[in-house]
Amino acid sequence: MTTTRDNPKHIRIAFLGNMNNNHFSIARYLRDRSFDCSLLLFDYEMEHFHPKCDTYNLSYTTWVKSLNWGQPSKFLSTTVDTIRKDLQNYDVIIGCGLAPAYCYKAGVKLDIFIPYGDDIWGLTHYKLVAPHRLLSFWLAIHYQQKGFQKVRLLHITYSDQIYENQISRYFKNTKRMITGVPIVYYPEYSKDILYEIINKTHWGQEFIKIRNSAELMVVAHGRHVWGEKSNPNTKGNDVLIQGWSIFCQRNPLIAKKLVFLEYGRDVDKSKELVSKLCPENTVVWLPKMYRKDIMPGLLLSDIVAAEFCQSWLGGGVIYEALAAGKPLLTYRDEKTHGSQIETLYPVYNAKTPEQVADRLQEYITNPEKGTNMGIIGQNWYHNEVVTRALKEYSDYFSQRAKEIGKDLLCADFN
Repeated sequence: MTTTRDNPKHIRIAFLGNMNNNHFSIARYLRDRSFDCSLLLFDYEMEHFHPKCDTYNLSYTTWVKSLNWGQPSKFLSTTVDTIRKDLQNYDVIIGCGLAPAYCYKAGVKLDIFIPYGDDIWGLTHYKLVAPHRLLSFWLAIHYQQKGFQKVRLLHITYSDQIYENQISRYFKNTKRMITGVPIVYYPEYSKDILYEIINKTHWGQEFIKIRNSAELMVVAHGRHVWGEKSNPNTKGNDVLIQGWSIFCQRNPLIAKKLVFLEYGRDVDKSKELVSKLCPENTVVWLPKMYRKDIMPGLLLSDIVAAEFCQSWLGGGVIYEALAAGKPLLTYRDEKTHGSQIETLYPVYNAKTPEQVADRLQEYITNPEKGTNMGIIGQNWYHNEVVTRALKEYSDYFSQRAKEIGKDLLCADFN
């Protein structure tokens, strides 16, 4: 018997890849609104970005599938027929990573491209790899650049100048959606169910211990990458550590904790700097963990610290903090983003160690202001990112449904 879910009269949407769990979050928002979405995982997804890492239930297993292609080393060996067969049942294709390259190779239209960063940076640069993989890698990069030109809609908010230069170079005639990408599915992480969540996560009790031991709890859960200002992945963790040291010297009597995760290439460098500069027991290191483990820590924190080198308006750490309703300590270049500043969420803006210490002092002096900043940021994420982005996606899907003569929604989908 054919069910409504199997009815081919409505459009079907496929998300290719799931870096940072971005697509899993967007697909859930859309499925809540009766869009028939599937998530197709590439064969190289990082383990901590699997859907299981961003939810406390298993309902995703009915609509998440795995592909046996997606990485550069398989680009040459993956046949056109394989790509077409895997994508033939979908009317709208949304991708990240090497989705532009694979779709271009197979002659499949990539409707929307949502870059996560390295797919428009590292995967556009020819570089030396093992000889037996060289041809496949270089072909993937060549087709990636070609595939960019065929994308119907590019979805990326205003970004760092390094990435804006890449966008200007490769997407000259592509329509761009500048609304933020709703990469955090906040219904999963409501403060109203905090202690229910804590009981479902591995590290919840550790976060409670930290919270109970500190008047000020700052969580900085991003990657540790620092020392190269020209590298778009640089986070400025050293600036935060130095600023924390200054703040601690100024406030020796305040019980305080800065929480880091063992995540990123420069963890050892950061630990060494912490041991040199920071008072004992003011910095806590926890293992790299899943988003579903991190979010309870954010909900318990006072401040979330992001980046102090590049200026970003969106991204995983930023949107996770906003979704959790916490004020952000981060660097934002108001000259670059000047025209948008008045409509953005507030932040504790800092780029130097002294500024980091000053902003932390500002919170200690007036915590109610910080709490209000978090509330404003959470509302901004809901209204300006989630609601607006889903409206724009819905409009695009409606257009595609009319073009191919199909219904927009799947009745009784959920």
